[in-house]
Amino acid sequence: MSKRWSRGWAFLCCALVPWWAYAQVDTVAQHYASTLSVEHLKERLTILASDSMEGRETGMPGQKRAAAYLSECLSDFGVLPLPQLDSYLQHYNINVTCPDTVRLMLGKDTLRFLKDFYAFNLADMRVRASDITYLGYGIHAGNYSDYEGVDVVGKVLMISSGEPKVHGKSLVEAGKTSTDWSTDWRKKIEEAQRRGAKALVVIDGKLSTSLVQMGRYLKGPSMSVGKEIEETSFPVLFISSEWADQMLTKAGQRRGHHKLEKLIGRKSSSASLDIPSPFSLEVSKRKEVMQAENVIGRVEGSDLKDEVVVISCHFDHLGMKNGEIYNGADDDGSGTTALLELAETFAQAKRDGHGPRRSLLFIAFSGEEKGLLGSELFTNDPVIPLNSIYADLNIDMIGRVDKQHEPDSNYVYLIGADKISKDLHALSERANAIYTDLKLDYTYNDERDPNRFYYRSDHFNFAKNGIPVIFYFTGVHRDYHKPTDTVDKIMFPKMKRIVQLIFHTAWELANRNGELRE
Repeated sequence: MSKRWSRGWAFLCCALVPWWAYAQVDTVAQHYASTLSVEHLKERLTILASDSMEGRETGMPGQKRAAAYLSECLSDFGVLPLPQLDSYLQHYNINVTCPDTVRLMLGKDTLRFLKDFYAFNLADMRVRASDITYLGYGIHAGNYSDYEGVDVVGKVLMISSGEPKVHGKSLVEAGKTSTDWSTDWRKKIEEAQRRGAKALVVIDGKLSTSLVQMGRYLKGPSMSVGKEIEETSFPVLFISSEWADQMLTKAGQRRGHHKLEKLIGRKSSSASLDIPSPFSLEVSKRKEVMQAENVIGRVEGSDLKDEVVVISCHFDHLGMKNGEIYNGADDDGSGTTALLELAETFAQAKRDGHGPRRSLLFIAFSGEEKGLLGSELFTNDPVIPLNSIYADLNIDMIGRVDKQHEPDSNYVYLIGADKISKDLHALSERANAIYTDLKLDYTYNDERDPNRFYYRSDHFNFAKNGIPVIFYFTGVHRDYHKPTDTVDKIMFPKMKRIVQLIFHTAWELANRNGELRE
């Protein structure tokens, strides 16, 4: 090989190496990252996910024992409570609404709640009607209307999901395959209300799937923080195709709603008919107030101490059901013990004279499984100014491997890093390239991903307030939300590598100059 060719080859190789690979390694950060301990992670998770914590359900004794344990750990580390609070605990009230009765009768038949139908946030009510009107898709738009020539004042309407189509094209708006009448059912509700209907019954052709996806939220009590849950006095019920077809049979429509939908498509016009069957709905509820706690600790910064980097997780889980304890070792015991390990390491660095320039806030939220309640409370009624928060690094389920990555455990899903700040995304990529070399998977960062994980953990309450976030996650596994999510299945060496990535990202955020740009 000639010297000239080899010099050219060397130049080409250099050009292909990412620029950040030449960045100087921070040996101080590297030292503290090396002290992150598998033994500590395992020891603390074994306590946190033990039967004595009774599944850490929000507001229950097990959650309060877990909060006391986390407070004790932070105190032992030398992490301080916020001066705005009396302790490490941020107490808050949760408004709880429990359904006592949800009874629906169509004719002489009683439908079973969460079996044959479901509904959201209904107020106490009794609604009756002598019959029901099938009204196509319940749409009123420029090119198409189910309401034309039909008086619906005081009536119970039954409508189909979606919108009418011919050869795959929408009748509502020419040239489109679908419109927001298919994706936003609130439009149909608002139209029915505006026209004076008494109630709306929506045919859900995939009711069993809907109940699987939303069942745990619909079965339990509704919860809110700060104000009571907004309940609707206009009932909207989602019923199965089977019950809808049974009702339509009484009106002489023997082939069910699918035949009517095809007829609408062929005629390019609406179809309505009266169903001679009485409608009766009765809803009664009871309300109470429950107290829960977030756990918050602070490592104070130096010259930029009024700016704050938040590291967050949720420490609540599902509690006990039918005598079984849902220990939640991965969800989110893994994120909680990661937070403890990070808090201990940053506190030690500060004692050694290597404290952060920005302050670090370590927050373990409760209420995540009830609808991100703890983080909603923190961001809606903040104990520190929201505009002082530089970024939030949120950790939720990092201890297992999902089916898509078996048997390779050297990965982590990153969600949200580039949605508010491109600087944060680049910083994260650089930290991984220099220090950890994990496979960064952005599958769930795609806005089109149906799982919508970006909206399903505590970072979202920061993001919706314009605060840059990263959500660290290793995916759903076969033990997700089951009593079999136990400590013996956690992959601690893998978990440590992810915690090291979070540490290096947080270290850089806490010490860098300048703002995080969009």
